[in-house]
Amino acid sequence: MVHKKIGCAIIGYGGMGNWHANKITHEMGEFAELIGVYDINPNRNQVAREKGYHFFLDEGELLADENVQLVIIATPNDVHKEIAIRALEAGKNVISEKPVAMNSNELEEMISCANRCNKLFTVHQNRRWDQDYLSVRKLMEENSLGKI
Repeated sequence: MVHKKIGCAIIGYGGMGNWHANKITHEMGEFAELIGVYDINPNRNQVAREKGYHFFLDEGELLADENVQLVIIATPNDVHKEIAIRALEAGKNVISEKPVAMNSNELEEMISCANRCNKLFTVHQNRRWDQDYLSVRKLMEENSLGKI
């Protein structure tokens, strides 16, 4: 079966944005393709260019790109909601870094928008695949620890 790669773009190219770019390009190449990155900081765009990544001139260009199906939000926490809503309304699926919102009302707005737009919206849970977490999960599933 042939899988079409998911076109990904990252908004926010700091520490976690860089982490996502590396994961996509070096570990997920069979399933995902990094279309590009955008950051309001020109220095970060320069770093992306030096690594060979396409960088978008602005968020609007990124959201208008038909090759982008998934937007990863790795910006400061206080702008996650606004970016997520714009991305969802532009027809993109969204993964947001944590904390996803500043309060539960913001999160409800994001979920409501995703439902209204019929798009995927989720929070990045990077630790769920770490070996120590998987080991504890296995112990729990085997009931080795007793009732928790």
